[in-house]
Amino acid sequence: MQNNGFALTELVDLADHTDLFELLDNESVYALSHQGFTAGFSSVKAISRSTGIETRRLLQMDLSPIDIATAIAEKLQLTVGFDWAECPAILLCHSHTNNQSARQLCDQLAEKLEIPPEKFIALNYGCVGFVELLSRATQLLEDQPEGVHIPLLTVETPEHWHDSSDKAFCGIVSAGATGTTLWRGPGHSLLHVETATEYIPAERRKEDLPLFWTEQGDMFDFRGQPEHKLVMHMDGESVFLNGVDLMLEACLESYQEVAETADRILIAPHQPSGKLLKAMIAAARQIPIQADFLNNLPNYGNSISSTIPTILARLEEVVEENGYAPVEEGALILLPAAGICMDRLTDSMCIGRAALKWQPGRYREES
Repeated sequence: MQNNGFALTELVDLADHTDLFELLDNESVYALSHQGFTAGFSSVKAISRSTGIETRRLLQMDLSPIDIATAIAEKLQLTVGFDWAECPAILLCHSHTNNQSARQLCDQLAEKLEIPPEKFIALNYGCVGFVELLSRATQLLEDQPEGVHIPLLTVETPEHWHDSSDKAFCGIVSAGATGTTLWRGPGHSLLHVETATEYIPAERRKEDLPLFWTEQGDMFDFRGQPEHKLVMHMDGESVFLNGVDLMLEACLESYQEVAETADRILIAPHQPSGKLLKAMIAAARQIPIQADFLNNLPNYGNSISSTIPTILARLEEVVEENGYAPVEEGALILLPAAGICMDRLTDSMCIGRAALKWQPGRYREES
């Protein structure tokens, strides 16, 4: 999809809100991984090497997803200055093994904001969720006049649908929430966006083993307490193999589309895990793709659909931490993503890509 004059306004997150989140370090992850019947991490250092993460976020014990959904909605409205009642639609991604969880969260948030629940479009979309929000919003804005905002919210609490003793997930997942709006107005121009579901052929999967699957039973929460819930599992080896290829494909397609028009390109990929991200970046540099690759894993982890917009919300900080020069007006930022397909867990993965022309500054309703 080509640019139709759409742009993102301010991007906000809640990562620094200690009243909403508590941090989970690698020492805690090591202990959690040894609760179950399968082998846990061999050491604390092994967690750092494998995941690339030092700290993750958990929702505070006495809070629920509606608390951070309300907080990110309020922060976004105050920052951008739009009126919820004037938005033709509000998109919210909240990934979960319970397919009704996103819709329930939207209904709760509609009540908090005192707007009709029909305005909300709920997505249970996983790691490609933010790119899918961009794609859906462009379609909704096609027939809307200039100045109309479509809010895009991500609210992720993966600790609620994972088993903390599962080595494949316990070291990488992190809670997070972000917000922005898409409109025809000043901001970070959306140059293109595309998402798709990719079938993974049998020869790229282990025999008789799905890519992802769910299991209901007695598990552990992320504070080490027993809990009965429906959790997600994955075949880490197959997901790694196909994830690297899909991320690279998304990255390359966007790069080829914009490379000739840019003086500088940055790539803010979904951050699945340290090993997968490093493998994708190494392959991209061999092609070669001439760009600055951003890694935000150490202190933020994989917050599912919140991962990419968290990078964008604190772009100056991430760029500095990665040792790159500050981002100037007109730089292009590519957003490749790949991961779980919530509609076809066993044999498919989602892929997405988008590109932004970055315009540093503040973009509010009165701009």
